[in-house]
Amino acid sequence: MRKPKVLVLFPIYNGEKTMRESLDCIANQDFTDFRAIIVDNKSTDSTGDIARAYCEKDPRFEILTQEKHLSAVENFIFCMKYGMENADYFCLRACDDLSSPNFLSELVAALNSHPDKLLAASTVRRVNGEQSRLLRPDPIIFGYASSLVNGIVPRSLAYPSEWCYGLIRSEGGAEILIRRWSEYPHAWCVASYVVAEFVMRDLAIWVENTEFVFVEGSGSFEKYGAKSFFGKLQQRFNYTLGCYKVVNRLPPVSLGTRIRLFRRLWRDSRIKTRYDLEEHFRKAMRLSK
Repeated sequence: MRKPKVLVLFPIYNGEKTMRESLDCIANQDFTDFRAIIVDNKSTDSTGDIARAYCEKDPRFEILTQEKHLSAVENFIFCMKYGMENADYFCLRACDDLSSPNFLSELVAALNSHPDKLLAASTVRRVNGEQSRLLRPDPIIFGYASSLVNGIVPRSLAYPSEWCYGLIRSEGGAEILIRRWSEYPHAWCVASYVVAEFVMRDLAIWVENTEFVFVEGSGSFEKYGAKSFFGKLQQRFNYTLGCYKVVNRLPPVSLGTRIRLFRRLWRDSRIKTRYDLEEHFRKAMRLSK
């Protein structure tokens, strides 16, 4: 089979309630040179049946079933490696994610026009029930590496964590994605952690006129977030240190700038993780009285 320009990978476990709409969203894209792979992680519901029926009606879709159930991280990394080996560009898509019809076409055009970029990402719409809000990056993040080299630490490193579902250039981009996803020891905030290197090295491009739709309500923070003070402290430190180490992949940066960068990243980790350590400590002290 001819290698497609784009591969869309769906790492799915028990997605019967939402996956049809997500699959339809990709099937109805105005960009047609793609294949979609549904990676069924040994689901126990009707995910496999839905996937097989969809593949029968649309030959651009295929199903791969894992021989044994993998962790979510393992299944995601499997998809990343598959995408890297089988297409020029690839993206991941959860079973309840949606996007505008021009999502693929606009992101492909961006990477085609900017061969120095390894990630193309869209504006993000977060949906919670009847409410939704748009998330855009802080413009100051563009040129981040150049700012650091010139001794300037930007005031913000604000970007949507959902950029991890953007379009990745297989050559170069997949290595960063897989390495970052593999090295971070926590499930909570791994998406923001992964994207940080693309942003800090000026390897990401934002395409404003297309949308990725993320449906909130999965309870990820409650499920994966740290509960204890020291658990939160460890996660914030690991997040900060892992982002700080990106500076070693940049042109030389002065010691003073490195120190200011670490402090900035530590403050940024509070926003990304939602862990207010001072507030946690104050609450603990009140309860102990």
